[in-house]
Amino acid sequence: MTRVAEMRVSQQQLYRAELILLVILALIIRFHAISTPVIWYDEAFSILLGERSPRLIWATTARDVHPPLYYLILHYWMLLSGNTALSVRGLSAVADVGTLVLCLKLLSLVATRRATCFAGLMLAFLPLSVRYSQEVRMYALLGFWLMGATVALVCWSRQPQARRYAVLYVLLMAAAFYTHYFAALSVLVHWLYWSGLGSGESTTLSFRKWFLANVAIVALYLPWLPHLIDQLRRMNGLEWVAPTTWEMLPGLVSRSVMMVSATDRGLGWALLVSALVLACCVLAWLKGRADRRTVLLLLAYFFVPVITVFLVSLIVPVFVTRYLVFAAIGLPLIVALALDGLAQQRALIAYLCLSLFIAAQVHGLLKVYAQDDGLNGTDIRKLARLDSVAEGINRQARAGDEIVVDGLYWYLPFSYYNTTGIQPRLYISRSPDGRTRGPYDYGGWRLIPQRLDWIFFNDVSALKPVGRRIWWVTGKPRPEDIVTFPKGWKQTLTIEGNEVQARLFILEGGR
Repeated sequence: MTRVAEMRVSQQQLYRAELILLVILALIIRFHAISTPVIWYDEAFSILLGERSPRLIWATTARDVHPPLYYLILHYWMLLSGNTALSVRGLSAVADVGTLVLCLKLLSLVATRRATCFAGLMLAFLPLSVRYSQEVRMYALLGFWLMGATVALVCWSRQPQARRYAVLYVLLMAAAFYTHYFAALSVLVHWLYWSGLGSGESTTLSFRKWFLANVAIVALYLPWLPHLIDQLRRMNGLEWVAPTTWEMLPGLVSRSVMMVSATDRGLGWALLVSALVLACCVLAWLKGRADRRTVLLLLAYFFVPVITVFLVSLIVPVFVTRYLVFAAIGLPLIVALALDGLAQQRALIAYLCLSLFIAAQVHGLLKVYAQDDGLNGTDIRKLARLDSVAEGINRQARAGDEIVVDGLYWYLPFSYYNTTGIQPRLYISRSPDGRTRGPYDYGGWRLIPQRLDWIFFNDVSALKPVGRRIWWVTGKPRPEDIVTFPKGWKQTLTIEGNEVQARLFILEGGR
């Protein structure tokens, strides 16, 4: 009897050690090369906004397209750890590892130890998750809140009298809504789980308790609701979203698993990976040791948000891969349940399939590290070396110099790297029909002190710097954006940064 007890204690210790090693592995993978990519526009927006006071963060995000909580947390995070690339990206990395821990907790409640370890290993290598754990944006944090809320809901359903789980669920869902609007998609998942629909089981939580919890979430969200309505009315900042095509569905799956797009020659791989994932869904449903309700929860965690967004995007394009990172976390959980069920009878085949899945993920992970994943912003983070351009200006700038950036897209990240103490000016170009391209009263424009009218200008000849020197920072311009410089400007130096450059002009006639 003593030996059995000792074996159980030993197995429990081994299991805990395995989970700790998985967490350490996830941390290593997410912090590896985290400082390598250059801070790009979206990240610079987050950092510059996070440096503002909480009151200004609230007011500024009200004129953007996202809620304010991530920026508020980033504000205090930077107060504690600084604003280096490692520090600011570290918030997303820590949040993503926290999500992995919550996933392990969820599966430990509903599945076997083997399934939990399988899921932990696949989550650690999940390339889409790693990619956005290394970006100064809110997507990893959203996944943390939503997975935490899902764990709280499962615990609450099992212990309906435990108020702490109800309170935790309400707070986590409210935090998710204040982080990103796509949190609403998880509400559909949670309502499906609460109802037991499709599982053949009745609800364990009374309608009254469940309804009051949702009312409490709405009540906590009321202070932001007017701003949400205003943002929906204006719909600024979504013009860049590509029209929806059917390839986006398999493309999301293949990007999540092995970072292969569904365009060009990648379509075959995307369809193959998607077919294998669907096979895992069937296998999890038929052979998984977890109950049907739990299997349905994990299936819904991925498919309900993705399919809902896809259908909505047929009307208003909003199908953006990074907005669905939280849902992609569900894929390893589904595959883990399937492989655990397969391992009951065909252990060798199950472990072989796990190895192939991990190999595919490593392929995607290497593309992430090589900055070759093709996701929005990746090429800019690799090719637009504003860090080296700014370093050159920081080293050679003199008192009285003028610094001009010829586009908002470059202005914000340059401002992050600029340490000269010189306030950069922003050149506002005109469209072919003569209209100016800014400034506007939303988004990144709100981060520039618009009370200082001299920052914005559209007449190059009006520049009269005291030191007769002008640094002109620019990206590779389109033909209609090419600037014609006055004859008295003599270019004496160029600092190259691949897709961007800085040109030093000396105004003739100066000393």
